[in-house]
Parts: sequence; structure tokens; C-alpha cells
Amino acid sequence: MTRRPTGPGHRAAALILLALAGCFPAPVQLPIFGDCEEEETPGEAPAFAPTYHRDVRPILERDCVSCHQDGGIAPFSLDGYDEAAMWGAVALGAIEAGHMPPWPPSSCCLELRHERRVAPDDVEMLRAWVDAMTPEGDPADAPPPPPPGGLSRVDLEVEMPAPYTPSPSVGPSDDLRCFLIDWPIDHTTYVTGIDVVPGQRELLHHAVIYAIPEARAAFYELLDDADSEPGWSCPGGAPQDADAYVGGWVPGAAAHDYPSGLGREVKPGSKLLLSAHYELSAGPAPDQSAIRFKLDDSVATPVEGAAVVNPSWLVGESMLIPAGEADVAYSYAYDLSAWLKLGKTVTVHDVALHMHEWGSSATLGVIRGDGEIECLLHIDDWDFAWQGEYFLKEPVELRYGDRLYVECIFDNSAGNQPDGGEPQDLWWGDDKEMCIGSVLISS
Repeated sequence: MTRRPTGPGHRAAALILLALAGCFPAPVQLPIFGDCEEEETPGEAPAFAPTYHRDVRPILERDCVSCHQDGGIAPFSLDGYDEAAMWGAVALGAIEAGHMPPWPPSSCCLELRHERRVAPDDVEMLRAWVDAMTPEGDPADAPPPPPPGGLSRVDLEVEMPAPYTPSPSVGPSDDLRCFLIDWPIDHTTYVTGIDVVPGQRELLHHAVIYAIPEARAAFYELLDDADSEPGWSCPGGAPQDADAYVGGWVPGAAAHDYPSGLGREVKPGSKLLLSAHYELSAGPAPDQSAIRFKLDDSVATPVEGAAVVNPSWLVGESMLIPAGEADVAYSYAYDLSAWLKLGKTVTVHDVALHMHEWGSSATLGVIRGDGEIECLLHIDDWDFAWQGEYFLKEPVELRYGDRLYVECIFDNSAGNQPDGGEPQDLWWGDDKEMCIGSVLISS
């Protein structure tokens, strides 16, 4: 059973209530994206016998050690010869299988900044080293370590108001929690870089940050006050305020400034909302993570968040994913002509997709006015634990007549239940499923 409903569009999550009240542009007929096939370029085997210090250590330091270190979120360390020799074959197998480094986007869409992929020649280097029984070599042969990642400067650091000890709330080992943090700047400013500093690096699996405007903060303050623990349970994050999105973080992705000239406006009186995903296989511990910001008083190109989501999915069981069905697809086109004046354009800089544990694959794209289809982001093997945001290497211009398009495919079969239980009917909800495309745009 495959469902591909059509429907009208809206501008952003901030307009959901208007959309539900009937303020729809005309419906549009949706095409279906075809298969997004990866193109693999084979690497070349080295013409010499590789050693750890000279050849393998630089690869691991660049692509693996940010997670695979003592106290990191990965299950073992690769930070040192003894550890690399012990786990080298396991690491190579995970890389060859495409599981590591965790980088969900397919390469068949547009190029993305800061991709986490091991180069094909480096894979061959690792394979040759493992096949040669992991020789250590001379430490003096090691090249200088790569420069540390991070923001070019830190202008503000804030932290969760109080420590929180996570406990399973979604499945046997995951907790998804939201926290409100006061925004201390008393004038309008622009976020031009963001980083998350985990209080418990082995627990914090990913995080999303929103800047909730003062006028909408009371809703979240009620949720916060109603829970006796710090924050509140929020498996869905804050989809109703997706236009307040500022940035996201996953382990292994070094902090970066926004691309030159871009900035996300934050006004005084705002509240930061930190949506945190904890993975508890290492055991619970109190966490009080912090967020660092690079800030500027003005930028050449202000960006704002917008969501691609069908407002009707939020009502009742309209986004029904029947129990036992392995291929249920929902898609939606957001008609830009509803708010983009003739002759005007907007530019997409950053893209993201959001589903829950039953997600199978997802696509965010553009349907041009002439019918041409352009893929912005495709994730062929959805993994709820590795969601992220992705800045486009070359921004994409949208024109009058174009439509932003999101498609989500779900697997609710017996073999794909996160808690191992029996399949149940699913629909939109924090503890059920969602389908959202998100973009940062400038006009």
C-alpha cells in the first residue's frame, strides 16, 4: 500500500494555523521522484606498504577521531596506535558498508558543504594497512595533526538552566528532551555560527536549536513549567515553529561558521529552545550542555527558516501509516506563488529533513515552473539517530512558479518496530511520525 496524496501549499510552519483555517492556494498535482542512485568512484591501492603513523593516523584523525575517542559517543576509540590496530578491521568494514562516518545524504543530489566521507583512496589505504597486519611505523613520520574545528570566534555561550539526567522515553535507550534557555542579548543580532558543547559527550546524540520569538514563547514556558524535571519530553522537537530554526549539531561534525555573509536574526526577548536527543547505551548521567554562538550586529544576507509540510497532516489521522505496511509514502508540494511575487526570487542556502523511527527514505526537492525536477537533499536509508542540517555548496534560486517538494516513505512492518513490539497504526504526533522538509532562505 503506497499513499501519495496531493495537496495545496503554504509558506512556513508559522502559517500552519492560517492554512488550517482555509487560506490555501490552488492544489497542485505532484510528480514522484525517481530512484536516486549513488555514483561510486573506486579508489587506487597504494603502491607502498602503509604504516599507522605516516599513512593511517592522518585519515583517522580527520574522519573518525572526533567521535571515536575516550569519552566520545562512539563505542570504541581510534585515537592511538593500540586502539586503531585493535579496531582497524571493524572500522574498515563499517566504512566499506557505508555506515561510517555517519553521513546520510546521497551524493546524487546537490553538493553539500563539510561532507563527512572517507575518500576512496583513503579506504584503499586503510584496507592495505589492515591486510598488512597494521604495522605501526615511526611516530616521527606522522604529519602535523589537522587544525581543530570550531567557530572563528565565540561571542556568546549559554547553557541549560539546570542539569538533566536522561531516561528512556522513546524505545529502550533514547530520550528526546527540550529545554528553554534565556536569550541574554538586549538588541537585534544575527547568529553567524553555532556550536554545541555537550555536558556528557557520550550521551548527546544530536541537537537542534530554535530561537523562539517573545510572542510565541509562552506556549513553551507552559510545557516547561508543567514538567517537574528540567525541560519536557518532545520527540517531535518544535515543528510548529520550524521557521524559528537556527541550526543543528551532530557528533563528528565540527562546528563551522555560516557561509560568508549569512546570518540568522534573533531579536531581544527571544527564548532559545534546545531539542536534545540522548542515547543511553553508556548509562544515564546528568547533562548540562552549552551552546556557543558567533554573533554579528549586521549581515549582508539575512536568512530565515521555512518548513515544507502539509498542514492537513497535523489533523486527526490524515497522515495514516497503517500497521504492517512496509511502503507508505506521503508527498507535498509547497506552491511558492502563494507568497513569491512575479519577477522576485528567493535563495535556498540550507536544507534538512525530519521523520521519526519508522522513516525509510525521504527527499526534498524543487519542481520548477517548466516541470523540471531538481533534488536538493535525498536520504535513501533514513536513520532517526543521525539527523542533521546541510548547507548547500552552491545556493539554489527559486522563482515564481517553482514548488518546494517533500516526500517521505515509511516502513511500519513487523520487522521495523523500534521497540520490537507489534505494529500499530501511526499518524502525525510527537511519539508517532512526522514528515517535514526545512530550509534556510534569503530574499
